[in-house]
Amino acid sequence: MSTTLTTELLLHRAGTKSYWRGLTYRDAVRALRVHSRHVTALVRGSEDALYSVELSWAETHLAGACTCPHGSEGFFCKHCVAVGLVLLERGETVPPPDAEDVELRDRLRSLPAEVLRELLYEQAAGDLGLRSRIMKASREVERAPS
Repeated sequence: MSTTLTTELLLHRAGTKSYWRGLTYRDAVRALRVHSRHVTALVRGSEDALYSVELSWAETHLAGACTCPHGSEGFFCKHCVAVGLVLLERGETVPPPDAEDVELRDRLRSLPAEVLRELLYEQAAGDLGLRSRIMKASREVERAPS
């Protein structure tokens, strides 16, 4: 399966009932934003509740997260469907998982070095793979001729 958003994929992920209910929620999609590697939106639900929706790719699998009760249980809900349908109507899509995250790069450039070091330390302290990569890079820098 590729990382191509289609109505068929939305139907497959949500199931018939949630897909058809999602069709009726397209006008409830608000604040739709396509980021570097994911899409976010707000969807007005029943009784004027406002739900946060995020669509992204987990490798070639379309992932949807929503703060509604059904979505909070891990289901690809009607609100996720509505966001996907609005994207398709606008000729947009969920960016691929390997797209360059320009937004993150720009934010990292704006942070002071000490803040970056602390964030990296906190992450690497709990991630042995990242810690190993940092230690290897450090040894390579130490060995490099000046």
